[in-house]
Amino acid sequence: MVYFVLGGLLVLVVAAGIGMLLQERRGATDPVVVYGVDDAVEFVWEGLSDDTRASISQSDVRRMLEWEMHYLQQPHRRDSEAVPVVGGIESARYVQDQAYEAGHSYDPGVIFEVLELQGAYLVAIGAVGEVAEGSMGESES
Repeated sequence: MVYFVLGGLLVLVVAAGIGMLLQERRGATDPVVVYGVDDAVEFVWEGLSDDTRASISQSDVRRMLEWEMHYLQQPHRRDSEAVPVVGGIESARYVQDQAYEAGHSYDPGVIFEVLELQGAYLVAIGAVGEVAEGSMGESES
């Protein structure tokens, strides 16, 4: 009788161990979203219209993306309490202001095209999801 109980316990311990192992493996396969600046620059560059690509360089694209990310990550740089939006008018204005300060003159349409493609890149890598229920910007009913 004792052997049956010990055998049963051993089977339970082994089954629990196998279950934990399977759970760990399944969790490890979940995709990890990583924003890569080089990947973003390449994605945006490839998506630009021919006219825009003729008027700027990949370095310009990188510069614009870095300025926008800087703007989005620094709440004290924003003019209002509004939720920052990738490719929004406020971030585009910030990018244009930074460009002027650095001695670059980008057409606003070019800035918007670059920032719009950055948003598309974020969607493509899975960094953008559905709006969360009760999130900022939703009206409470």
